[in-house]
Amino acid sequence: MAGISSTTKSRSADALNLPPLVSSSETNGALEKQPEWSDEKREKDTPDPNDNVEAGESNADNPTLATRKLSTARRVSIIAILASLYVINTFGTGILVAALPRVALDARLSEALILWPIAVYNLAAGCLLLIFGAVADIIGTKLMWLTGTYLYIVFTLAIGFSRSGIQVIMFRTFQGASIAMSLPTTVSFITNTFPKGNWRNVAFAIVGIGSPLGFALGLVLGGVFADTIGWRWAYYITAIINFLISTSALWLLPNDHHAYHPDSRMRRLTRDIDWVGAIIISAGLGLLLYILAAITSSLRIRDPQAIVLLLLSVSLILLFPFWMRYQTRRNRPALIPNRLWRNAVFSSICACVFLSWAAMNCIQYLTTLFFQQIQKTSALESSLRFIPHVCSGVFINVLTGYLVSRVHIQKLAVISAVVTAASPALMATMHINSNYWFAPFWALVLSPINPDTLFTISNLVISDAFPSDLQSLAGGVFSEIGQFGNSVGLAIIAVIARSVSEQSGAPTHEAWLMVGFRAAFWTIFAGCMAIIPLSFFGLRKGGLIGKKIPNIS
Repeated sequence: MAGISSTTKSRSADALNLPPLVSSSETNGALEKQPEWSDEKREKDTPDPNDNVEAGESNADNPTLATRKLSTARRVSIIAILASLYVINTFGTGILVAALPRVALDARLSEALILWPIAVYNLAAGCLLLIFGAVADIIGTKLMWLTGTYLYIVFTLAIGFSRSGIQVIMFRTFQGASIAMSLPTTVSFITNTFPKGNWRNVAFAIVGIGSPLGFALGLVLGGVFADTIGWRWAYYITAIINFLISTSALWLLPNDHHAYHPDSRMRRLTRDIDWVGAIIISAGLGLLLYILAAITSSLRIRDPQAIVLLLLSVSLILLFPFWMRYQTRRNRPALIPNRLWRNAVFSSICACVFLSWAAMNCIQYLTTLFFQQIQKTSALESSLRFIPHVCSGVFINVLTGYLVSRVHIQKLAVISAVVTAASPALMATMHINSNYWFAPFWALVLSPINPDTLFTISNLVISDAFPSDLQSLAGGVFSEIGQFGNSVGLAIIAVIARSVSEQSGAPTHEAWLMVGFRAAFWTIFAGCMAIIPLSFFGLRKGGLIGKKIPNIS
């Protein structure tokens, strides 16, 4: 790394001091040596895709000649298709949030299961993101992306045709599994299509717009359909639009440009993926997500079932770093090597993403409930009040794409965290009958600033930490952290709001709810404030990222 950074052709990974996962030097790391399972013949017969690239650069930094010659229209189309996946990912959740009372009535969902259509989606996706990310790096990102999106279409239609609560929950689970196949590949498409510089920065920024835009559109259209032709039509229309996007992706998304490999894909799947590590961490996080989802509805943390599952979950999560160390010492593939977490920038970004995603998700849910349950607005009126939230998110993503290569990432993260912290504070201190323009409007405008700033920064940092042939796994790591933050945050604020409300003795139901909501908003405020020191101290060596690599012959 030192040799590379001393030249004029420096990489952002060097500026970040991120250790490469693959190195030609001899070290003690599992993936830094030539593994025992790679024979000399494979090394000799496999052409190096970087033969014409100066040493030290990966495919992610130097896409193939074909991708360099992509027209502007083709590049814009690729970015739009990838962003649409994030829109679709949160669109269904937005529909459910807006139309949940109507869905529960039509599908005969009991009060104990009313949050499960939302929770099981996150649960299924959270369990499978890392596994599918690793698999996609071997079988091909385009194949995995298309498989996931077409399966998502099938299960979207199935939700629309569901006639019972169990069917809704089951098909939402399958939806979560399907989206987990596609989401991790987005990072791989971007890093292996666009070289470092403005196009890559803009791609991550535009993709980042997808999540808040999809959630807000789901809220608005879910409210419109619930009050007019029925919530089921929202899923029918989503399936049709998704089919058109997925079919166009057959021609518009670039094909994979992997180096020739003499071994079959099946052999590589069994040998080159850390399946044990993937199962350990997926099972551990999956059990924890299940517990967190359950305690927001019918299960209590003191129940024997919850205690047993929690202990098993914690045991598996604690076992994971020991397994990574064991794999490293045996020179075998390690899913997420422990040494990555020793890097301050990488660890800090992951922690900030966890807290930031948790905060934004909780603000969205609580604000929706505040409008509908306390201020008694309709689903449609509540949805329309989120329009400033979407506009703010779009603007911040575009602005971050421009600033990320010009402003120190520490400054971007700290300033955006300070601004976003004002959002839950406004909601926690306002009156029940407060005018929308006095506090909720500003809270919704400020809430996406830090999460959307971190989206672009974190994707660039995390993708730099993995080599070009593991970019789908990098995408899985990012999506897993965000998904985990969403679930943990929602579970914590649900428990806090419920317990505080039960002890309040408020005279009216609205006041009773608001007491719990205030406690939850102050908890979110504390999480937002924690991001400030994490960003300030953890990202001091972050420098500028996403800068274009000069083409020096």
